[in-house]
Amino acid sequence: MDNQRLILFVVLGLLSLILWQSWVEYSTPQQPAQEKQKTVTDKVVDKGAIPATPKTGSDVSVSAQGTPKTELLSNPVRSGEAVTIETDLLKVELNTYGAGFNKVWLRKYTVDINHPDELFQLMNDAGKDIYTTQGGLLVQGREFPTHKTLFTVSKKSYRLPDGQDTLDVEFVWNSPDGISYKKIYRFHRNSYTVDIIFKVFNRSSTIWNGFQYHQFLRSQNKGKKTFNPAGMVPSYTGGAIYNKQDKYRKIKFSDMQDEDLSILTTNGWVGMLQHYFVGAWLLEDDGDYEIFTNELDGSRYFIGYKTLEPLSIQPGAAGELSTRIYIGPKETRRLAKAAPGLELTVDYGWLTPISSPLYWLLDKIHLVVGNWGWAIIILTILIKLMFYPLSAASHKSMANMRKMTPRIKTLKERFSDDKQKLNQAMMKLYKEEKINPLGGCLPVLIQIPVFIALYWALLESVELRQAPWIFWIKDLSAPDPYFVLPILMGASMLGQQLLSAVAMDPLQKKIMMAMPIVFTFFFLFFPSGLVLYWTVNNLLTIAQQYTINKKMGV
Repeated sequence: MDNQRLILFVVLGLLSLILWQSWVEYSTPQQPAQEKQKTVTDKVVDKGAIPATPKTGSDVSVSAQGTPKTELLSNPVRSGEAVTIETDLLKVELNTYGAGFNKVWLRKYTVDINHPDELFQLMNDAGKDIYTTQGGLLVQGREFPTHKTLFTVSKKSYRLPDGQDTLDVEFVWNSPDGISYKKIYRFHRNSYTVDIIFKVFNRSSTIWNGFQYHQFLRSQNKGKKTFNPAGMVPSYTGGAIYNKQDKYRKIKFSDMQDEDLSILTTNGWVGMLQHYFVGAWLLEDDGDYEIFTNELDGSRYFIGYKTLEPLSIQPGAAGELSTRIYIGPKETRRLAKAAPGLELTVDYGWLTPISSPLYWLLDKIHLVVGNWGWAIIILTILIKLMFYPLSAASHKSMANMRKMTPRIKTLKERFSDDKQKLNQAMMKLYKEEKINPLGGCLPVLIQIPVFIALYWALLESVELRQAPWIFWIKDLSAPDPYFVLPILMGASMLGQQLLSAVAMDPLQKKIMMAMPIVFTFFFLFFPSGLVLYWTVNNLLTIAQQYTINKKMGV
């Protein structure tokens, strides 16, 4: 009995079934939650959560801050004017109302390969799927600018000039009590990090004490689950935080709905994650911050932070509060430079210890060959060489089993009516010939985590998004549009079986012959980069098995 291959295919079959069930779940429309689901209009967001103002002066108590409560303004929304900014990497629409990121397009990324002129939009303040930033100041006893303040701006369109490395966009608001505020966005060339600076000019007769807050607003349509065409398993969408003490932590929308969270920290970042892209508020080290979450109407979620140490400005003086935000792709090298721990948003799950070095090696190969498809092929060869001793042991075991096929067939004919005696006779034969029928199974099973780890590396790495290989493969992160690679994979899988075929009973033979068909069907929906890896791996396996069979005279 070909136990090793049967067990291997059962394990791979279960893996494929799990991935397939995930795809079915996320591709089937769900009924909306009736109790809490609200309709988000196509208008610009007219409500938002403003964190409570921390206490000022010597009576500030970090432990007493608590979770910020929702504080909605009752006055009607005042319409603002759009302000557009273009750099080499970003196209942004701010608004004089609130001066937050209302719309963000990434100029190096398109929606898909079929729409090369349509930029990918990461943020949007209209429609049902709202994703924006909000921010402002918190000042006790005064009027102060928030994300509901109507600012003025000198012009409505900005572009980063050639030869210039930074671009400042200033929003101005003057309070009735003689305080002048400037909210400055500073964009940088070749960067997805933007500086946001509040400059305060205290022209009043009293000391000004203030804090700043910044948050993401995102709507979550509970009646909708999306299928990620780049893979069978959907990538995470939701909040996340990081600091040096507690490290990386995801905060799901369901967590925000269950309770308003309040987390004290002195460093780190606060982010909103989705497949391939991330927005994150970057906190300066050695500050006092409260990270918070809020949920509104069962469909809108806030995650952000506020400072707990006040800035004090004497009458006639000026001061400033600042922060940074990263809005862009999960490019590992950029994330690592932007902030400590931000590269963890490229989330490979529990196989990160394997996926991370695999991607690192894949990236190094790509730097040399310049094509992700060829890099995957070279990585496959290197993985095959690394596992050569284990796979050789497996193939030798299969070859020995194949040599025993005539004798096993004779035993099956002799003891066709007595399975117990057949098993005893076969075990005796294995013992005499020093063959372990499961000897080829374990080495192959050890390689399965590498397959899964590479799956996550290909799924999560934005560098492979819309990356072409050759001919019809224009996007290695998407399924093969013509199913050529999955069919080749199935054919190579069948070739493996024929090359290492041994005596089986009719049921086992049917199962083994059905496996290539089943796997071909599953792989139709896998990223073509992963199918390329598996196909090349099969071809190398066939070559290795053929060589070993020839040496052993099988």
